[in-house]
Parts: sequence; structure tokens; C-alpha cells
Amino acid sequence: MRVYSILLFFGLCLALGACNNENVNERPQQKYDIPAIDQLSQLIAKSPQDASLYADRSRAFWEAELYKEAELDAEKALALDSTKVEYYAVLADAYFDNQHSLSAIKVLEKAIDRFPQAVPLYLKLAEMQNIVKQYQEGMLILDKLEKIQPSQPDALYLRGNMLRDMGDTAQAMESFQATVEQDADYLDAYMQLAILGDKINAPYTVSYIDNALRIDSTYEDALLLKAQYYHFRSQFEEAEATYKQGILRQPMSPNLNYNLALMYLELGDSAAKQTEKAQDFFTKALRHFDNATKFDPQFADAYYYKAIAAERLGKKEIALKEYENALNMEVLLKTVDPATVEAAMARLRS
Repeated sequence: MRVYSILLFFGLCLALGACNNENVNERPQQKYDIPAIDQLSQLIAKSPQDASLYADRSRAFWEAELYKEAELDAEKALALDSTKVEYYAVLADAYFDNQHSLSAIKVLEKAIDRFPQAVPLYLKLAEMQNIVKQYQEGMLILDKLEKIQPSQPDALYLRGNMLRDMGDTAQAMESFQATVEQDADYLDAYMQLAILGDKINAPYTVSYIDNALRIDSTYEDALLLKAQYYHFRSQFEEAEATYKQGILRQPMSPNLNYNLALMYLELGDSAAKQTEKAQDFFTKALRHFDNATKFDPQFADAYYYKAIAAERLGKKEIALKEYENALNMEVLLKTVDPATVEAAMARLRS
């Protein structure tokens, strides 16, 4: 009932141009102990007919994840002034994040009818439709936007996201490529090209990652992706150098430390017959697993593999402690079955 009542209310607002201010969002002013919100509430008390104040407070509520309140203020802003295109976007965001996606989409569709040249409305609508898997509808919106503003980079990127989510990797990559041709500094498009290219072993995958790092040399996802590119292809020297470079740029990254440690553990197991070399790899693995848990104390899988590295080094007490740490946060284990941890602990205690 809530969704349909919202749509009915909003439809009436659009039909009449504005709603009766006295029937919308009338509630006692209250303190939220959030400075931005409370300050806006004071201003609203002095200027209750200022639509921009309600729009601003709606955004503040939205940022505080108070979505019901954000909805009410956005509705009030539109009731006071339905000529501001940005107020429709504010209301759509509030509806969408309060799980009223149908209402959000309807708001944007009506807004586009009223403001057919407002590019941000098309982009926001297409993004929401992609999230709720209305791919065909989203594609139609992007087609309409293409007629208004051809080769708009954000639209090309959104089209690539939709094609990717629909399983059309080749077309998605073409759209992401078109994005960076229009905007050579579109970091997210380079990352999507790298991720998809990595999956299909496409040429120039590393160059896509390097372009992302050209834009932001400390971007952790790109640093990790490049190291893993070499790691997963058994190019261990390149992988080690890239992991270390990444850690220099992001020294407190649990993920970079964890993945480098996994590689050292793998290399240690492969060099088992060369005891001194294997021990060196296990020692390095233990150090970087320790860094991973230091920088993220809830990294359950890192505790498990840290225990394995310690066990390989003959440090049974440390290994048992780390297995216990992993088991104590078993709900956070992502790649390890708790039964596997229990079996390891039983083995050490026997």
C-alpha cells in the first residue's frame, strides 16, 4: 500500500503543479543530534516555505541513512516548488534507498517527461534500472539519451555495465572502450576493461590497469588486480614485484598483504624439497599474513592461512592460536570451511 499511496500522491502533485503545503510533511521539529540536520531544522523553522531547505535536509537525512525522513522532506520540497529538476533526483534517491524502487523509477520517468533535456535524470534512471535488473528498459533510456547527447561517457559506461550484467562480455568491452575514447581519464571504465579482459585473457589487460594507475597510482583495486594478473599466470617474479610495489603505495592494505602471503605459501609448498628455500617462503608468508590480520582484525581467512604458515615452520603453539582465532570468527570465513579449521586443530592437539 505504501508504494501506491506514494505514486498517487506524487501524481497529484505533478498534475496540480504543487500540493497543498499544509498536507505534506507536517511533523513536530525534533533534534537528531546530527549537526547538519539540526541546523537545517532551525532554518526551516524560520523559513518554512523555502523548498531548498527541505531538499538540503533530505540529502542530509539520506546521508545519515534516515530514508523515511529523507522521503518526507523531498516530497515537501517538490510540493513547494516542482520546477527544480534536482528535487526529483533527491526524491528518487530517497525512495530508492528506502526500498521503494518502483516509486523512484516512476518519479524519474515523470521528471524526464517534464525535463527532457536533463541528462542527469536519464543517467540516474538508467543506473537504478540496472540495479533492479530492468536491463531492456535501461537500454531504452540510454538510447533516448544518446539522441540528446551522443557519446556521453557516463551513458556509455552505464551501457557497458548493463551489457556486462546481461552476460555480453564482448559488447560490454566495446562500450567501456568507447567510454575511455571519450574520456581518457575514466578510471572505472579502465578497471572494467581490465577485469573483463583478465577473465578472457585479452591482450592489453595490463595496459588497462596501468591506465587506471596513471589516473590514481594508489588505487588499491588496480594494484591488487595487476599483481594477481601475474600471480594467477605463475609469473611469480613479476607478481612479487607488483605486490611489493602495491604495498609501498598502500602499506596498510590487508588484501595486498594477504594475497602476497598466499603466493609465498604456495611457493613454499612447491619448494618443499628445498627446505631452506621453503622455510624462507613460509617465513615471508607468516609475516604478511600477520600484517593482514593487524590491518584487519576481522580477516578470518588470514588467521587460518597464518596458522598454516606457522605450522609449516613448526611453530605449533602459534598455529593452534591462529586456528582458534579463525574458528572464533567462523561466520566471517569466506574460503574456508569451519570443519577444516576444526580438523587442523584436532591434528595439532593429537
